[in-house]
Amino acid sequence: MEYINIVLPFLSTYIVSVSLSVNNFDAQHELMEQFLTVRNLDTAIFYTCWSLSDRVRYMKKLNEKKIAVTHRSKEDFFRDFNLDDLFTITVYSPLLGIIIDWSCNDDSLFKFSESWLWNSSYHWLMIMSKKSNNNIQSFVSSKKINLTIDSEILLAYPNEMDGIITNWHIFDIYRTAFEPRGKLMIDVVNTTFGKWGNRLWKFDKRSNLGNLTLNVVTIGNPYGALAKKNGTDIKPSSEDLVTYLKTFNLDRLNSVQKFSFAIMYPLTRILLNITLHIETTNSWGYKMNNKWDGIVGMLISGEADFSISLNALRSERYDVVDYSAISTWKHLPCFIFRHPRSSTASTNIFLRPFETAVWFSIICVVILSGFVYCTIMHYESNQIFSLRVLSDIVLLKIGTLCQQGTAMEPTKLSNRLIVILMFAFSLIMYQFYSSSIVSGLLRPTIMNIDSVQKLEESGLDVGIEDFNVVTKVIEVYGEINPYLKKIIDNKIKPKSEYLLAKDGVRKIKKGHYAFFTDPATSYWLINDIFTEKEKCDLTELPLHRPETTGYLVRKKSPYRKLINYANCILRETGLMDRELRIWHAEKPKCSAGKTTTEESLVSVKINDIVSLFAFLIIGFISSFTILILEIIVHRHNTNTPIIVNK
Repeated sequence: MEYINIVLPFLSTYIVSVSLSVNNFDAQHELMEQFLTVRNLDTAIFYTCWSLSDRVRYMKKLNEKKIAVTHRSKEDFFRDFNLDDLFTITVYSPLLGIIIDWSCNDDSLFKFSESWLWNSSYHWLMIMSKKSNNNIQSFVSSKKINLTIDSEILLAYPNEMDGIITNWHIFDIYRTAFEPRGKLMIDVVNTTFGKWGNRLWKFDKRSNLGNLTLNVVTIGNPYGALAKKNGTDIKPSSEDLVTYLKTFNLDRLNSVQKFSFAIMYPLTRILLNITLHIETTNSWGYKMNNKWDGIVGMLISGEADFSISLNALRSERYDVVDYSAISTWKHLPCFIFRHPRSSTASTNIFLRPFETAVWFSIICVVILSGFVYCTIMHYESNQIFSLRVLSDIVLLKIGTLCQQGTAMEPTKLSNRLIVILMFAFSLIMYQFYSSSIVSGLLRPTIMNIDSVQKLEESGLDVGIEDFNVVTKVIEVYGEINPYLKKIIDNKIKPKSEYLLAKDGVRKIKKGHYAFFTDPATSYWLINDIFTEKEKCDLTELPLHRPETTGYLVRKKSPYRKLINYANCILRETGLMDRELRIWHAEKPKCSAGKTTTEESLVSVKINDIVSLFAFLIIGFISSFTILILEIIVHRHNTNTPIIVNK
């Protein structure tokens, strides 16, 4: 009887203990299963103190839900191991769940090494003991958990009643920046909408960074940085730079930087509650002597967290930096020029109406008619005028060809027939000739300069906007395009044609000038000073397709997705489109053809008839020279003594 009194309490205590253990074990498993299901994780690693039979039993249950689980022992967790063997993610399983039971694995001396991964690809669930409920900050510090804004770590604390786990207190922890910057944030998962709350995305609650100060970089003086012509070494203060980036000045310079800041300021200050410490550089970031300069170089070195100036998406930068917040701004520097009119396509518009064969045919007809006319005149007896000198015949035929009539009255029917035929021939040819010249002067421009080769052969003067990214583009494409290289070597470098946008636009207005520039800025200036007719003459000649732009961030930056998130909000609200209309100029629309004002009329320029004046001047000089020769010959003949033979 005494034996029974001793055994029964022991058995009851043991049964209760086992029952509590089983209940608590089931509560842990339920928590883990819900965690993997809610996060849509199909692969996971467990660090628990379960027995082998328990591991096998619950592994089968999870496999039925198509969740692959690997169990690791306490020794595997605390010793040094290769992360590539354990923390594996693939294209098919880009996320990995890691569940640790600190209630049995805790070691006061254990600290995470720097090689542990805390980015968004790894979702952690740490089951804590009840006694550590109020020591989250000390726990994170003691274990050296290097959190950031995109970390996915949940701490679950049990709420027990009579030794049985009834529910869990779950906390979402992250830092606004890597230590020592930023601060630790501890968010209680809202239990109103269930154990895991109603969070659609983690940045729903993480968009407020608590006035965190981050280092950013933008372009301070992009002019003259490569060409060394218009550049300066002035480095404005952060306050002066912000004031300048908010200013819509008359020159409209730095429009891409001002648009970038107009987007990034509400994105960081209003949506994310970030204070910007702005650094400046003079280059967007190019690889020089195996070293990156400008924005890319500062991001690689850690001097800046991200850029607030848009960069074109370039494949060579993908290995060292990431892009965020892809913008609607398109980067397309191109040649802009007033297309030369068809009348100036030839050196002499007075020879262009007829082809060479036609001109030779006309000359042959004139010579033949002159020969026939001279032959008939030789046998004509009743002539009033004697036109037997060759120069008389030439003048007569030229006068006939120019519709000037004749100074003689031929009496023979044959001669009159020749004159009538020549007048009819000259009438028809004169109509063809004059109408061709008029149509060539007044007809619409033929757009035939559509390649770099034709631009190089056109004879136009060429200049480049002295703007960092523009000069770099033409430098890169000059290495692969031989015609562009000829333009650079023969027309740009000898004259040092690196101009500011306003100076280049003035030269475009004068004509016969192609300016390689960023149209997003130059079209503002063109709209201000060009007439409607001059706008209709504008032609673009790009070297490549439009390049998409975005903001640069450090490689694997925790702020990349956060910036993307805020950028989507700006797009949805229409702010980005509004700023784009303010800062990005569009090509002027040609409206001259729709009006009957004087702007739509075409005038003949001096360039069109300069060859005619040259021909006239040459004729004057030749006539004056022949006159002098005739005077000399006449005096020589007059002063020669006459010898009479007796």
